[in-house]
Amino acid sequence: MFKMTKIDIVSGFLGAGKTTLIKKLLEEKFSTEKVVIIENEFGEIGIDGSLLKKSGIEVKELNSGCICCTLVGDFEKTIREVIYKFKPERIIIEPSGVGKLSEVLKACEALGLKGTLQINMLITVVDVFKYEIYLANFGEFFQNQIKYARTIILSRTQKAPQEKLEKVVNSIRKLNDKANIVTTPLESLKAEQIIAVAEQDATVSLEEQIKKMILKEKIHSDCCKCDYEHQHHHSADEVFEVWGMETSKIFTEARLKSIVAMLENDDDFGFILRGKGFLQVDSRSWVQFDYVPGETKIMRVSPDYTGRVCIIGKNLNKNKLERLFHATA
Repeated sequence: MFKMTKIDIVSGFLGAGKTTLIKKLLEEKFSTEKVVIIENEFGEIGIDGSLLKKSGIEVKELNSGCICCTLVGDFEKTIREVIYKFKPERIIIEPSGVGKLSEVLKACEALGLKGTLQINMLITVVDVFKYEIYLANFGEFFQNQIKYARTIILSRTQKAPQEKLEKVVNSIRKLNDKANIVTTPLESLKAEQIIAVAEQDATVSLEEQIKKMILKEKIHSDCCKCDYEHQHHHSADEVFEVWGMETSKIFTEARLKSIVAMLENDDDFGFILRGKGFLQVDSRSWVQFDYVPGETKIMRVSPDYTGRVCIIGKNLNKNKLERLFHATA
């Protein structure tokens, strides 16, 4: 019997935790399925693709632009290619963090492959601590990912005070009153629980789902006022900038921490939304750094083919960024 290929879209703003979620689903639930991941980085240097390739999953990176704007044609070609070449049971699309979910959906619906593809999970990952600042500064893009999601997963909730968590949930409800909102920390949930929420009818209340799964999670859906400045429609290229470089330079961890601190505290570099990279820190060791405003993670990783850095933000001073990462320790 012919089975349609499921299309799962995991959206989310920059640094929200999309790749973390995908890896969890792959490791805990999809390891026995034939899965293809299509990842679209905003910028010229693909970072997350190399991480996912190590899991043995096929990755097709589209780095010359966003799926949701300039790559609709290439996107269709890619989908057809993976269907006929790999015959996957499931395709996971991880759009650019600054892409509009509505445009990704439109691109999928325009494929002309009805009967072959099934739009399945529509997940948006939202960092509970970055919600308000992103809503205020990037309303159009940020709201779009929330409005068109069927399931919204809040990340970093284990660190959030209950009052803040409820405020974010109530604000999201004003933008999308139909989506399931998952507030339990991802590490406390099994992949099958996440999938059960994401694949079911969104009209089923989140409260009932959580009571059945966790028996202790309670979500308040009272509305609260959320004021933000209306933003006109723009393309991602008009609002966001990207700077990236490859380097064979060896950094010390102390120097890398100093660089990230400067990105956080020196406005002369521009408004940095996300910093990510793989860098060598001594003759044998490599680290991956992830930066979003107010939070930095540095962890040991396997060596890569060369050092890479990618910065995304607004009003970037690219010359100063290049000098910063090329400067001697």
